[in-house]
Amino acid sequence: MTKRRSNFCSFVVPLVSALISIQPQLSLSAGAASPAASSKTQLDNIEKRIEKDELGEDVYAQLDEIIQREPNNYRAHLYLGNCYDKLGLPEQALEEFKLATKFGPSEPKTFVELVKAQIKMGQVPSAMGLIGEAKKKFPNDPEVLFWSGNFLQSKGRWEEAKTAYILAMSQKKPILGLPSAFAEIKLLEGDFAQAKVLAQADLAKDPNYAMANRIYGLALASTGKFEQSIGPLSKAYEQQPFKQGLAENLAACAVWAGKWKIALEPSILALGATASLDSNNPKEKSRLIEVFRHTKPDDIEMGIKSATIKIGKHPPGAYFFALGDVLDGVNLHRLAMEQYKRGLQEEPAFGRGWYRLGKDYEIYAKDYQQALQCYQKAHAFRMKDQEISMALYSLSDKLAKRDKDWSWKLKDMLKPPKKVEPATEPEATASADATR
Repeated sequence: MTKRRSNFCSFVVPLVSALISIQPQLSLSAGAASPAASSKTQLDNIEKRIEKDELGEDVYAQLDEIIQREPNNYRAHLYLGNCYDKLGLPEQALEEFKLATKFGPSEPKTFVELVKAQIKMGQVPSAMGLIGEAKKKFPNDPEVLFWSGNFLQSKGRWEEAKTAYILAMSQKKPILGLPSAFAEIKLLEGDFAQAKVLAQADLAKDPNYAMANRIYGLALASTGKFEQSIGPLSKAYEQQPFKQGLAENLAACAVWAGKWKIALEPSILALGATASLDSNNPKEKSRLIEVFRHTKPDDIEMGIKSATIKIGKHPPGAYFFALGDVLDGVNLHRLAMEQYKRGLQEEPAFGRGWYRLGKDYEIYAKDYQQALQCYQKAHAFRMKDQEISMALYSLSDKLAKRDKDWSWKLKDMLKPPKKVEPATEPEATASADATR
């Protein structure tokens, strides 16, 4: 067994056997053709199976056999790279694409696949350099033009990008993503009708294509068709919830259409994505308050859970503090307190978090000792904060005079305290800067 074969088996075979149905072994009658002709027939069949995602261990076995027989066969290395990429092994894919480019320097496909692999691995400068080289070698290849246009568009050079896209589309070779890339420029230029037409061209090939759904939805929303925009925007959001601006746009369209339950989770994510320890996004906060006021408490609780799971293992403390602030604004104090506690697990030295938790302990839960402890911690971290100092002084003074203050006792009798778990000293965890 070769080294390449051994590496593949140790990493990939368990995944293949679990996720991919093994297809019958492709075979050619021995001696019926020359090795080169045999390889071409095998590679033609493998290409079709890769396009259909019909990968099995036998595909790799054939590629390994061809490479052993013809180590300079660029197609074998190219398709092996495709297999690795589809199986989530980007480093191995990158190495095979490099070999494909080395052995197939006159083949634009090898350059395109290497560019995509480098971008996936975060090697953007190398990818951009390779695009420039490929454009010189293959000035009219549609895929090279497409990726060249992507690069130009990322640099804000729209007119040059449009020229590349138009030339690529004139080659009449269907490339998924090319119409959507052009549509994005049309959307930014305000040509919503053309943006819709271009996005629909990609959706005809793949109805779930995230970029096309996002652009199509935004084009609909830009012409006032908010309810119609929710479907495509939701499809894009499910695949890319953290795509810049997507959660905000879906939330806004759902609110304008009065679809409060749909607006719930993206509104929470939109607030969390823009919150910081020093300030919150007033626009997103106002929208979330409106959504909460039109949503049942049980649905709000479920929405918070699903959004928090999406964010990851350690959501930043600012997310929880901003969420708690909004929940307090709609009188959902128990949920607000839960958010403050979660936030303090991430940012235990955030004085304003202790202060807001203390306010809820004092006013909502009427647990004055817990409130006092929270104020004391808040004051220790923000000694110059007048609001915190006043809260600490006021509650300390009230507690000292509590036995003689009949009005306070009467108030507590009329509004009994709520049962809330006491605040515990949070363990230090990763800071907000180190989390998503």
